[in-house]
Amino acid sequence: MHSAQVQSWTQGPRYVSVDNPPAPSDGQVQLHVLAAGVHQVVRSRASGAHYSARVLPHTLGIDCVGKDESTGKLYYVFTMQGGTFAERINIDKSSVYPLPDHVDPASFAANLNPAMSSWMAITQRTTNLPKDFTAVIIGATSASGRLAVHSAKALGAGKVIGIARNSETLADVDGLDDYIVLQDPVAETDFSKALGVDVILDYVYGDAMVHLLASLSRVKQPVQYVQIGGLSQHTPQIPSRLLRSFDLTIRGAGAGSWSISALTKELHTMVPTVASWKLTPAWSVQLKDIEETWNDPSLKAKGRVVYVP
Repeated sequence: MHSAQVQSWTQGPRYVSVDNPPAPSDGQVQLHVLAAGVHQVVRSRASGAHYSARVLPHTLGIDCVGKDESTGKLYYVFTMQGGTFAERINIDKSSVYPLPDHVDPASFAANLNPAMSSWMAITQRTTNLPKDFTAVIIGATSASGRLAVHSAKALGAGKVIGIARNSETLADVDGLDDYIVLQDPVAETDFSKALGVDVILDYVYGDAMVHLLASLSRVKQPVQYVQIGGLSQHTPQIPSRLLRSFDLTIRGAGAGSWSISALTKELHTMVPTVASWKLTPAWSVQLKDIEETWNDPSLKAKGRVVYVP
């Protein structure tokens, strides 16, 4: 069979022949891989930049959707060991999560990982949110921001407000109850719709965050801010007075702020929940073409990408 391996951290992945996996042990299941997602952490591991991938050869991938050919059942796989960019894999039964038959393997493999960012932010990086809490998502038109709307609703939000620059795109985000269009300059934006917010999920981390917090400086309820992404590629300066002017908690959310054990526990609920959502279609690429496509800028511009053996 074949897999995608990195044999030198500077050369990128190669499509190589490898031995077929042996018969699975009692604690394993053998899956035919249907689609494996190209997430940012997968690219980071493939370059040797991520702490979890330092041994060569390195088989790409941390997750996939696969089928147990002996039963016909679909599973989502999450693993930091062994890799998933291969035709077949043996995987511990504790690392697989059953999927309903109607799930599109490519879309699910592409979307589950970005959905983790908001799900884990709310479940692991907030505390004591009120019933039917109000969530604000900065960067709601991004792929992860769109999924964050569904995460917030699934985890108890009664109202979700999106923030982004494009009004037409914001109006198209599924599940939003309201939205705020950022003005240019951002300081001229009216953030009054967000005055009842309980939690802010931020995928942008720019000036919008500072001006939003400034507009909340006289609210009575506690506000929890969780920084998840940095789409603005800009580090804002938070005036010290904002940290003292109201009951504000600031946290970040990412793999370093929560444990893998916490993630695997949440996946038991997350996987069937995400399977019920309307997911963004993925762009599928043949695994045999990985050497030519891995660094293709046109492919990166297509959004969510999966490799298909």
